[in-house]
Amino acid sequence: MRITLRQLAVFEAVARSGQVAKAAEQVNLSAPATSMALAELEKQLNARLFERIGNRLQLNSQGNLLLPLATDLLHRVEQIEQAFTRQDGDLVGHLSVSASSTIGNYLLAKAAVAFCQQHTQTHVDVAITNTQDVIQSVVQFRAEIGFIEGHCTDNRLNIEPWHKDRLLVFCHPAHPLAGQTVKPAVVKGQSWVLREEGSGTREYFVNAANELGMQPEAKFCFTTPDAIKLAVKQGAGLGVLSELALDKDISRKELALVTIEGLVLERQFYRITHKSRQATSLGSAFVQFCSNFFHLSRELTAQS
Repeated sequence: MRITLRQLAVFEAVARSGQVAKAAEQVNLSAPATSMALAELEKQLNARLFERIGNRLQLNSQGNLLLPLATDLLHRVEQIEQAFTRQDGDLVGHLSVSASSTIGNYLLAKAAVAFCQQHTQTHVDVAITNTQDVIQSVVQFRAEIGFIEGHCTDNRLNIEPWHKDRLLVFCHPAHPLAGQTVKPAVVKGQSWVLREEGSGTREYFVNAANELGMQPEAKFCFTTPDAIKLAVKQGAGLGVLSELALDKDISRKELALVTIEGLVLERQFYRITHKSRQATSLGSAFVQFCSNFFHLSRELTAQS
């Protein structure tokens, strides 16, 4: 049996994208050559690795068994290449990161750009989605590192506290509760504009609110902070977002805060990695860079 690195790279690309055409772009092959490489791998292993569901290829049990092994081997090869192609000791290579919405939009995007500007032979791909999707991307080896806002109990993953954040309740400046401190009973029955199901922000807020008997119900749900802010500015109801997303809107008085007695919305962000996946030097360097970057950003904000 002679399995090639190219076959494993094709297999991993198909597993990530679910489509031969997209995988072909990632591995710089034609679609027919990609299909042939995958077919040869399945023939050598004497096993089917995918099931076709609609127009997508989905890993079966045999494919799920192979994926972590293939990913680990390909990353080890990448580490060897990086060790012998560095110039002046600088980092090189591609890093796949997945982050939930608040973290991705307000922290990771800026950090990734700054990191790549400092290490010009690197590329950091930040996929921004919700917490549950981030967890799945790390479980399925599509991302080396995940950054999440919600809870994760998957025992296949390492889960580490990473950064702290605070959620704020806000409304239109003309709303009767704007700038007020109120009891939980006052906001019961109010219309809410919240993130979608699977969002860490929504999960954390709803759990904390229900402990006070608020029972918030979403009248509108959106997947981005900007959409939520626009809806609240139109008078759609009360919103909940990270203070990272609200700083400018509050300072410009385009939105107003509402303080609810007893509602504590300080939360922990987490960094997740797969237990079966060894960290690359590039991934470790990026994590350390982010810690330094955010520390410096907080100091500059405090001084301004």
